Formats: sequence, structure tokens, C-alpha cells
Amino acid sequence: MIEKNQIVVLVEEAIADSDLFLVEVKVKPANVIEVYVDADSAVNIDQCVSISRYVESKMDRDAEDFELSVFSWGLSGALKMDRQLKKYVGKDVDVKTKELGKLQGKLVAFNDEKVEIMPAPKKSSKKKPAAEQSNLLLDRKTTELKPAIVF
Repeated sequence: MIEKNQIVVLVEEAIADSDLFLVEVKVKPANVIEVYVDADSAVNIDQCVSISRYVESKMDRDAEDFELSVFSWGLSGALKMDRQLKKYVGKDVDVKTKELGKLQGKLVAFNDEKVEIMPAPKKSSKKKPAAEQSNLLLDRKTTELKPAIVF
């Protein structure tokens, strides 16, 4: 069985001296390895290929067979790391909490314990104007944030 730590070290070597950073490594049964990376700017396919080739060149397929895939973290994954959250301060995010359910807003700030969200304004009607909403301070451990796609 391939060790997750081995893959982490190899990926960190492959992305050294770039704005890429490792988000997650999964080693599934039958040595199916999934590597998820993100960047302060953007991740392109050539960078994923380069990481994959580097990791493969450092491993011995004769000793242990494996399947390796390298992915950009993308828009569907929850923001997990401070570095990811920093990139989305001031941008729209989808928020999911047990207390409030799902909502959308702008990520205002965050720290180790809390995230501050400015909720998207509610639509007003002719009969009832939209009420002003104050920023929400949510527990970071129980709040899931994802990049929002706003049209």
C-alpha cells in the first residue's frame, strides 16, 4: 500500500518555487491516488501534468502498481485552507450551516475560529422593501464555504 505521506512529500517537491499549494491527497484502495492542488492565481492543465509526471518519475511501478490523478481544486470543492479563504475575501461564496441552511454572500474576513459573511441582499418587492442585513459571524468549524458562481 502506498503511503499518503510519501505522496505529500513528492507533490510538495514538485510544486516548490511556484504559487501552487497542496490541498488534499487521497490514497484509495487498489492504490488509486488523487492529488488536489490550488494556487494563489490559477491552476492550469500543464501544471497538473507536470506534477503527475514528477510524482510518477519518483515512484517504482515495478514495486507497486498505482493510478495517479492530479486535479485543480476547482469551484465545486469547499474552501478548506487559510490560503484558499484569503483568495476569496471580498468575493461571492455559497455558505452552508446547520443553523441557517444555505445562503450566499461575500466573504468579508476570517480567522482561526470565525468567518464573517455579508449576506447577499434579499430581493425587495413593491409592497415590502428589502431590509438591511448585518454581517454574519459564523463558526468556521461548522460552516462550509464554496466559491459562488453568480450570473
